[in-house]
Amino acid sequence: GGEIEAHNALFERLIWWNIMTPRYGWPKPRMEQFRCTMATARALGLPAQLSKLGETLDLKIKKDKRGDALIKIHSIPQKFAADGTPVWHPLADDPASLADFHDYCDTDVLSEEEAAERMIPLSDAEMAVYHMSETINDRGVRVDVASIKAAIALVEKAKVNLDERMRVATGGAVTAASQVARLTKWLASRGVTLDGVAKDDILEALDLDLPHDAREALLIRQEAAKTSTAKLNAFLKHADARGRIPGMFIYHGTGPGRWTSAGGVNLSNLPRPRAIYDNAELDVATLFKAFRTSEPQMLREMYGDDLGKPMHLVSDTMRGFLCAAPGHEFIIVDYSGIQGAIAAWLSKEEWKLQAMREIIADPTRPDLYRVAAAGILNTTTDVITKKHAMRQAVGKTSELALAFGGGVSALVGMAANYGMRRAALHALYEPVWGSAADEAREKAIKRWEKNMKSRDRRKTDVLSREAWLACSLIVSGWRARNPAHEAAWGELEHAMREAVCNPGQKIVALGRITYLVANGFLWLRLPSGRCVAHAQPRLKDQVWAKLKLADGSWGESEVVDREEAERLELRGLAKIERKTSPKVSVLGFDSTTQKMIRYGLYGGLAMQNNCLGA
Repeated sequence: GGEIEAHNALFERLIWWNIMTPRYGWPKPRMEQFRCTMATARALGLPAQLSKLGETLDLKIKKDKRGDALIKIHSIPQKFAADGTPVWHPLADDPASLADFHDYCDTDVLSEEEAAERMIPLSDAEMAVYHMSETINDRGVRVDVASIKAAIALVEKAKVNLDERMRVATGGAVTAASQVARLTKWLASRGVTLDGVAKDDILEALDLDLPHDAREALLIRQEAAKTSTAKLNAFLKHADARGRIPGMFIYHGTGPGRWTSAGGVNLSNLPRPRAIYDNAELDVATLFKAFRTSEPQMLREMYGDDLGKPMHLVSDTMRGFLCAAPGHEFIIVDYSGIQGAIAAWLSKEEWKLQAMREIIADPTRPDLYRVAAAGILNTTTDVITKKHAMRQAVGKTSELALAFGGGVSALVGMAANYGMRRAALHALYEPVWGSAADEAREKAIKRWEKNMKSRDRRKTDVLSREAWLACSLIVSGWRARNPAHEAAWGELEHAMREAVCNPGQKIVALGRITYLVANGFLWLRLPSGRCVAHAQPRLKDQVWAKLKLADGSWGESEVVDREEAERLELRGLAKIERKTSPKVSVLGFDSTTQKMIRYGLYGGLAMQNNCLGA
């Protein structure tokens, strides 16, 4: 048969395969016959929804806005009777409404057809990836339903126990761990004033000297608020009769081409186990037998009050609820430090590549995080051992956070992912400051002073001076150790700019990346041959300017969008000094605002796209 194209072709394909073929004898098309305009739109960085796509492409035939109301009338029962019979909307059989529904469907098809003609189709290689993605989604992810049900019952009992403990700890002032307002008010009566009782607020407060009952209440709240266990309910809700969760992944969920999670269960963001769990190396089979008792006290008796916290222990083992089918093996594939390796290869950071080769040849050699920490702290890997605190605090966070042009803010964000709070960052000051050269210290102080008075405080408003200086020195130390990375960011920016200035001309960057502007897109061709599209590339003029700071003084020269600088200059808030190279901006779909927005495509972001798309 020929090709079958639709917007969200999954919908048509499943109805065809599961209803029309077995029930009415329609011939069953092969997977390879289906093409999807939604997948094409995602691959081009355009909105997935047909209505939004129509607006973005300014289609002549746009999606009929009456569709949602008509679907609720004709396709979704209002309720089900006691015998399971569907109860339909009173207009479900109304001839006029049915005619409107028919017209709506026709308009959808015409709109999809026009969108398909306007968009650049997926290559044969990308179509193969799309079809593979659909096959994976059809197969689904198998989950341990029996253990999930038992663990949910266990969690509910644990919540009841925690509520009782909260009532006792607060003398009856707070009767449930979920009563945030009451808890905040009670804590204030005990001399503990917090902005809130979110995870980070509690972690910061627990570093303080607190009354015993206040500390106990915060610890209870911390344990009860382990919301990642809500994923168990999502697993159960979306599992089908086979015990599998189908439709889990969205093809081209992000602009560079990575998959994102769908179906109400985010498998891309499963909770990270606690260090105490990782270090305990528990027998998982025994632990899951304990879960299946549905008794939270059993966990505390087996593993103690800290490791055995029921809510935390269930969260620690979330990956364990995913399982292989009988007679099959569950093989976990994870490339260690893959983005850092790709970034180093693209940037031609030879010392790092050589270090990676040596580690692969001899796994007993110091890992890259130890090497990074030793380089930044001007010491050796004999000092930075595998168990040394600076391996993770300095080495791992810098390697994961800074390869894409990030500064202090990126480093602080990555540190938070690994449980490093403000107090821990403050504690970095002594070792980092002590190992830094005088010139590096002076530059860090100048950056601190500048950012303290700037519009973008860059974390100077949330970190202590010492913590900020330590983070700034880690950033500068990492960049000094990785000069090829920094040079690569600039080369990518230059190449993108040249491509936009010269449509139709291929511009090569780093000897491996090719940029081309054609058909209204800035195309990025990766070494693998895969292409990433950025819509409507433009150049935006920039200038060097001094901006008036909060204290009335003038800041140091910085690059500012020309239009913004001119507006500020008219108000006496800026002094334009000279022009500089324009920046490239492109359009992308913002999932939060549900709108296409224009954003700057700087060198660090370009490198990240290269690594994510590879």
